[in-house]
Amino acid sequence: MKKQIVVVLVCLIFLLSITSCAAPEDKVIASLGEYEKKEFFTSGGFQDYTDYAEYYFTSANAAENKYLNKIQETDFAIINTHLDDFEGWIEIIKDSEPSSEVVVNYDFDREIIDTEDYFYIDSEKHTWSDGHTALVRYNIYLFDTQTQVLYFFHNNI
Repeated sequence: MKKQIVVVLVCLIFLLSITSCAAPEDKVIASLGEYEKKEFFTSGGFQDYTDYAEYYFTSANAAENKYLNKIQETDFAIINTHLDDFEGWIEIIKDSEPSSEVVVNYDFDREIIDTEDYFYIDSEKHTWSDGHTALVRYNIYLFDTQTQVLYFFHNNI
């Protein structure tokens, strides 16, 4: 009887450990519904990593989305600040690891983003002891309404 209890407990612990290792669902991406195709590229590991992804939708309604905001002319400054930082990290990765999947597959063109599109940015800045302020963690979501593609950019240093 004791062996059966131990076996059951070990199985339960094993099952719980598997489910707890699953990546959490991204609430912004999930809020657009099901996508048809995803292209996801990453570089780095545990805490220091950079991701770029494209999610292809057929019927996403960004106008009624609780996370995404329609891009206004004044939003381009914050969007470009984050994209400049992201592309700076792509260049750093390229210098040290030119065959990295995120470097090889990063093909975002800012020219496609306009005031018909939507965005969401979740970011954190840090001010260092020398007074320099830098982005240290962010997620950028840009939804192109003309192509129904959600572009995702993540960096964490």
